[in-house]
Amino acid sequence: MELSGYISLCITGSEVLNGFVLDTNTRFFASEFYKAGFEVRESRILRDDPRAILNSWEEFYQRGDIIVNAGGLGPTRDDLTVDLLCQWLNRRPVMVQEAEEKIRRLFQEKKERGMTMKYSLEVALRQARIPEGCIALPNPVGLAPGIFVPEKNFFALPGFPIEIEGIWPSLWQYLDKEKLQKYHTRELPVWSYGESALFAEIHPPEEIEMGVHALPFGCRLFFRSQNERLLDEFFTSLKERYYGLTQESPLKSFAQWAMANNKKVALAESCTGGLFAKEFTDIPGISAIFLGGVVSYANEIKMSFLGLPEEILKTHGAVSAPCAKAMAEGALLRFGADISVSFTGIAGPGGGTPKKPVGTLYIGLATKGEETLIGKFFYDFGRARFRQAACATAALVLYQKFVLAPHKNLRDLPLGNQFLPIERYLE
Repeated sequence: MELSGYISLCITGSEVLNGFVLDTNTRFFASEFYKAGFEVRESRILRDDPRAILNSWEEFYQRGDIIVNAGGLGPTRDDLTVDLLCQWLNRRPVMVQEAEEKIRRLFQEKKERGMTMKYSLEVALRQARIPEGCIALPNPVGLAPGIFVPEKNFFALPGFPIEIEGIWPSLWQYLDKEKLQKYHTRELPVWSYGESALFAEIHPPEEIEMGVHALPFGCRLFFRSQNERLLDEFFTSLKERYYGLTQESPLKSFAQWAMANNKKVALAESCTGGLFAKEFTDIPGISAIFLGGVVSYANEIKMSFLGLPEEILKTHGAVSAPCAKAMAEGALLRFGADISVSFTGIAGPGGGTPKKPVGTLYIGLATKGEETLIGKFFYDFGRARFRQAACATAALVLYQKFVLAPHKNLRDLPLGNQFLPIERYLE
């Protein structure tokens, strides 16, 4: 069968189609194949129905697609992949010696420890089978090997994502030998821009295909072309055009800078509810510079923990530039930090007023020995996305001020020019 140049995915398992298990395998496959320059034509989720599975395999094969099947290699009666492959190929199952020995060794070790298995060795050994004449793909983290059927351009993998990732290098060993048309691909995050704005501004040449995925505070652009030189030139022009907005992870970049310069960081959060601290502490090694934070949701906590003057609350309110400034400076002092960030805003759905509608956000940025800066934003995105956008905004300005600003003035950077001294808000 002549290859079509496409890949088709088959995700089997009634538990997936019934919604009991989230299908993350399609996302993994599609992402990996896209990055490698291959095109996925279709992903199909199927119940454990022999006829539906066989019909899909045959359909994909007849149109010349490479087939990747995930699921159905376990020991139970609804794990049908090996038996259906034997039926499709008109072959008998055979044992893979390495997999069989692994299963027998596991049973023996558990027996020696006095452990009782929930199913018999005979049932477990079903996982060591592949159709005769096929190629076993080693599974370093599980029991069932993957299967490659060269004459059908077919790969069978277990359903567990961790096992798929373990077998993945072996699959590529055979897939790279296939003469598939490949594209060159590039990805680029552009923070603080929406899809409509980017599509209105960016017009790639006809030879370059462009796609977009929305981020909480921006977009991720996808490009592919068979003309690598043209793609690289266009990609470079975009990075220059959106300078300061295309870093893959602004928060991680800032954290690495802070670690290298031993700058201690503290947070004072209100409307973000600790989300920024969570994102900060997701970064490995962050304990070297992150001192801590306060989720000062109530005004009483803003005053008692951060030293916010009651007069600010009476005159300007909790959602205001003076409050954001006092919170940031209070965290800087209270934690003994070099840099602090504060958040105060109205996430909604209630709490807004005509002067301060839902979506109003103030971010304070205090740096030891420097003037505190305040940014005012309006993100009427709904409660969850408001918080995500607030955190992404803070991450981006930290990256721009401390990583980029030494090479370029903060006022010349997108977003950086929106962080101003408090006087600009009191005129």
